[in-house]
Amino acid sequence: GFEQIVLESAEMTSTPDISIVKNDLCVEQSDKLITVCDGDKTYTVDKIHGLICSINDNGKELLTTAITPNIWRAPTDNDRNLKHEWFKAAYDYMMLKCYSCELVKADATEASVKVSMSMGSPCQRPALRMEIEYLFKKGEGVELKFEVTVAEGLPMLPRFGVEFRMPGDCEYIKYFGKGPYESYIDKCEASRLSTYATTVTEHFEHYVRPQENMAHVDSRWVSIANTAGRGLLATNTDSSAAFSFNCSHFTAEMLTKTAHDFELEPLEDTVVCLDYRHNGIGSNSCGPWLVGELQFTEKKFNFSVRLVPELMGDVDPFNKIYN
Repeated sequence: GFEQIVLESAEMTSTPDISIVKNDLCVEQSDKLITVCDGDKTYTVDKIHGLICSINDNGKELLTTAITPNIWRAPTDNDRNLKHEWFKAAYDYMMLKCYSCELVKADATEASVKVSMSMGSPCQRPALRMEIEYLFKKGEGVELKFEVTVAEGLPMLPRFGVEFRMPGDCEYIKYFGKGPYESYIDKCEASRLSTYATTVTEHFEHYVRPQENMAHVDSRWVSIANTAGRGLLATNTDSSAAFSFNCSHFTAEMLTKTAHDFELEPLEDTVVCLDYRHNGIGSNSCGPWLVGELQFTEKKFNFSVRLVPELMGDVDPFNKIYN
């Protein structure tokens, strides 16, 4: 056994040196797109769907899909009873509806895009309503801020966060969180809070029955990059001290629909999930029901995470986190 003791936990404020960014933010918009340029980094928001659809750093496109809110996880063995409630609520078949997407602020150092959106299944009332802000700051990337309201009468959520894909050459992961084993809200006593490095291919638990695996709670930052170090750095924020993440070459839908591990065919892309939280992993499949604080039954919550395109060898992630 082991124990970790926090010797100091002072409040810290990320203070990037924006003087190294020579140009001010440049914002353009059309009927369909909002484009924010921050030096050599360009961010594009799809106004029709209310999603960030492109992050380009020095000509390198870092997204192959839009950054999309997500509540589904592939059921674990312990979700064997609960998953029937999830399927009945159509959590595995949620669609997004964007009501509005507006550029509300644009100056030399900041730009803000606000989105009103819902998530639900066809022919049913929305399961979630979301007020989202994409806050772009000069030299600091983009902060994704979510204010979420969950409809009454629904079962506990599997998870809440965002999912997106990156090019397949973004294979290298480094993070500060609970690892190296998978860790969840009720499955983390064997994990240490430390800095770890691995590859996306190796960062996968090959359960005989494919299922949710290899998340890391209490993460302050994670970088996903190619061999040259070009990639995305995700960090905590001043309002969300930590987050959970996982990376693999499989989507939750692939893990849900595949019966055996040997039948899985990995994607070339890297699939990234950044989560506010998961429902607890334990269940009454072989023991007592999850206690209250481990159930994801919150009806209102806020979550934020920051994305910064970087050349990882040139930055110290600990200088970019908030606490």
